[in-house]
Amino acid sequence: MGLAALAVAGAARADPPRVSPPEWLVRPDGEDLADSYPGLARALSIEGRATISCAVDVKGRLQDCVSPTASPQGLGFDKAALEMSRLFAMRPRTVDGEPVAGGTVRIPIRFTLPPPGGASAIPEPFVTPAALDAARRAARLSGIAGRLARGLAGDLDRIEADSADPMVRAQGLAALTEARRQASPQVAEVVARSIAAQLSPAEVHQWVSHMNGPAQRKLDARGPELTRAFAAAQATHTQIVLANARDTFCGRQDCNGETSLADMRALAEAPEAIIDKPRWSRAPSLAEARAAYPLAAQAFRLSGWAMLQCRVTQGGGLEDCEVVAQGPRRLGFGAAGLKVAASYRLDPDLLAQGAAGDRVNLPAVFSIERGTPPTRVRPRPSRALALAREIVRAQGIEAQADHAADLGQWLLSHQPGLDAAVARDAGEAYRGAVIADLPNLLNDHAAAYAAVFTEPELAGMAAFLRSRAGHLATGRDDAFNVRLAQALGEIQVKADAQARTAFCAAHVCAAD
Repeated sequence: MGLAALAVAGAARADPPRVSPPEWLVRPDGEDLADSYPGLARALSIEGRATISCAVDVKGRLQDCVSPTASPQGLGFDKAALEMSRLFAMRPRTVDGEPVAGGTVRIPIRFTLPPPGGASAIPEPFVTPAALDAARRAARLSGIAGRLARGLAGDLDRIEADSADPMVRAQGLAALTEARRQASPQVAEVVARSIAAQLSPAEVHQWVSHMNGPAQRKLDARGPELTRAFAAAQATHTQIVLANARDTFCGRQDCNGETSLADMRALAEAPEAIIDKPRWSRAPSLAEARAAYPLAAQAFRLSGWAMLQCRVTQGGGLEDCEVVAQGPRRLGFGAAGLKVAASYRLDPDLLAQGAAGDRVNLPAVFSIERGTPPTRVRPRPSRALALAREIVRAQGIEAQADHAADLGQWLLSHQPGLDAAVARDAGEAYRGAVIADLPNLLNDHAAAYAAVFTEPELAGMAAFLRSRAGHLATGRDDAFNVRLAQALGEIQVKADAQARTAFCAAHVCAAD
């Protein structure tokens, strides 16, 4: 659901110093508002507003923001508005032409939703009761209706970490969950009607016969065995992909983590550290170190290090940290070292001796075992293997691998704080490795099928997947998918409206 409007304006306070009127250099747009919109309020179609009050620093950035008002309360509009404060920047006030810090600004933010609307209804063809009953059996036996109903309820998981107050969130989720649970029979019915609208009675009968046939019964019985084989194939694929991606990436970028002459010179020229033998009362946990580990380096199993120099605070923490040297140089280990530096605390005994204010060298080492990629056993070519490959393709493994490649490339290419060229090379190396190894992944999955089914059984399964019914069963019929998506969208809108009515009977849902 998109967002219709973002209203922001600055209103100056009466108390000096003031920022009036605010001259915005950067402020969030509708897409930023959509990203920040509280998930529970969005699901329940509740609009709101909030005000943030912030100090303005010398660069025009907002600091020390608070949200004195928000309405309706408890739905997270105040926290969402505070999250958006980092997206504002204004021209700072000046004294004698020089920018100075100071002043406050109040920003009202209005959270609005677009008016309801949707695609035109798809006409329902006439379907005989017998044909609809058969379509209901196909929907039930194939598991499509059950998966979609579970997905309708499972979509609420994203709200669990929402910014709403815990009690309000629990009550809102309960209303949404109950409304969508009650919609399950409607999901099953729209799946059946969509099947009946796309397939002839003979094609529906073919689908039901396939689901009741011996090959399907064997698939149900041997399902856990196949699942384990597929998981093993995927694990092998992942390890080989990452190893090959690392080789490609390190052919383009320097992955050497050894200390160079330039590093030694940087260490020698750095300001002298006074605390030469620091003792720490707290150091980063394993989880904190993992969270700081550069994503590409961790994925490609590359070790690295950084040497920081920091100042000790009165409480024993570290501030004003600078990266003196790092290796490999461009893979983000310096930024990772700065992250873990926040977790260190100097030993109280050293603080008692006057260590506060002194500088200290802090080595940050990130190490990961590389291991050896597994060796594949390539299956021997056969007609059974060729049929199994056709089955695996029909089930969409290539599309899944392509999606995984795109997602991995995006994640590796959008690493904050990493050199853009390095991030781009990491993403391209990963995607290329996934696509290059896809034929082997297909073979591994096909070999798992060929080990369970006879050649005639594989031939029957492949023949069904070539049929129109097989295309519907595996999500390869665009007309069926469009019809189903629209019908499910209508069910969700009605269920969420029902949930909103139930929720708003016990809560204030209108903005002041």
